[in-house]
Amino acid sequence: MPPPNPYIVSWNLTRRCNLACAHCYLDAVLRKTQARDELDTQAALAVIGQLAGTAPGAMLVLTGGEPLLRRDLAQLVTAAADAGLLPVVGTNGTLLDTSRAESLRDAGAAGAGISLDSSRPHFHDRLRGVPGAWAGARLGIAVARQAGLAVVLQSTVFEENRRDLGALADLAERESALAFNVFFLVCTGRGVTQTDLAPAAYEETLREVVRLQQAHPGLKIRARCAPYMRRLQGLHAGESGGGYADWSSACLAGRRYFRITPEGGVTPCPYVPAVLGDLRTQPLQQIWSEHPTLLGLRHELPGGKCGACDFRYSCGGCRARALAQHGELLAEDSKCGYLTPPDRRPEALPETAQRPRVAWEADAQARLLRIPAFVRDRVRTLLEASAIGEGVETITVEFLLNHRPPANLLDRLRAPIGQRAGLGTIVGSE
Repeated sequence: MPPPNPYIVSWNLTRRCNLACAHCYLDAVLRKTQARDELDTQAALAVIGQLAGTAPGAMLVLTGGEPLLRRDLAQLVTAAADAGLLPVVGTNGTLLDTSRAESLRDAGAAGAGISLDSSRPHFHDRLRGVPGAWAGARLGIAVARQAGLAVVLQSTVFEENRRDLGALADLAERESALAFNVFFLVCTGRGVTQTDLAPAAYEETLREVVRLQQAHPGLKIRARCAPYMRRLQGLHAGESGGGYADWSSACLAGRRYFRITPEGGVTPCPYVPAVLGDLRTQPLQQIWSEHPTLLGLRHELPGGKCGACDFRYSCGGCRARALAQHGELLAEDSKCGYLTPPDRRPEALPETAQRPRVAWEADAQARLLRIPAFVRDRVRTLLEASAIGEGVETITVEFLLNHRPPANLLDRLRAPIGQRAGLGTIVGSE
């Protein structure tokens, strides 16, 4: 059986950066020129060609380091868009002026994820290692919006700034951001020098994210690298609620997501440094389909308390944290403080993983495949649920037209998806 297509790919285009962030997982560096071992333009274009075949319709997050330091960024964005991918740029925002924002828009970028770690300058500038970084990020947000790019505000949470999340959500809403992503630190790269949240603080902060989403219904607020969120909301695999689809997995690493390093290496996610294959010498499809590490992430249960948990499929813990803590990807995630109550059994394999599909007419299936990959399953689920509810055995083009957005589908998906489809739920940057 072929593997599922990736929904999202994160590509560290370069290790070069104009900042010196204390928590950088890539250990990006100040450098005048591109390192010799980083993929040049022609090699990068060849990778985009491979992505079009292995991850059709996927969101491609072009990040760094600082991707705006690559002179060919707009060219790569255009190539990705022409290949049917959805390119977005993950940036610290300080180099994003009106001209660059407009060039990225014209090249086909759907949006920009811009990092801002505090509602006030001091903490952000200290964390990012350069005075004025906060002001530069704020200006980057403004020019991106003015150019018509969707903006996702991104913050990494620490003990020092976790009580600032409410002010950051307010700021994101004032700036008309598409979404606000709260990243929970994984201690890799320079991040090993940082103090991670204690388990109790994780739980408290995740509950604050839930509260903030309720207080800002027009803004998508998501916890990233925090698979415990589904447990916190009481959502088992196969269940939906709070904007989380029934099919969504807490951790997509190696399942629907992978990362490309500046040198063309493939890893399950940015926080797992082990390179599984080299795109300069190996086909991406072969790496994605056959590598034992990826097969293990897809088909094996984690060990320890994660494997025995009553949320082992719907959460399963963070695989990168398990690796950092225990040296094994499939070890338990000890950062999670939850223990399965004695009266609950380990979670069963979700029925949605084996659910029968409604039949699809060929032309209707072709239209479905035009939808970006990272929201396609969610669209399919809603359409098939409607078909089952209406007693329809085969979805036709006529059925699609009768259930087309915004009158039905997009309202039920609680946009933003549509023109900036799903950016706020998964776009990532440093």
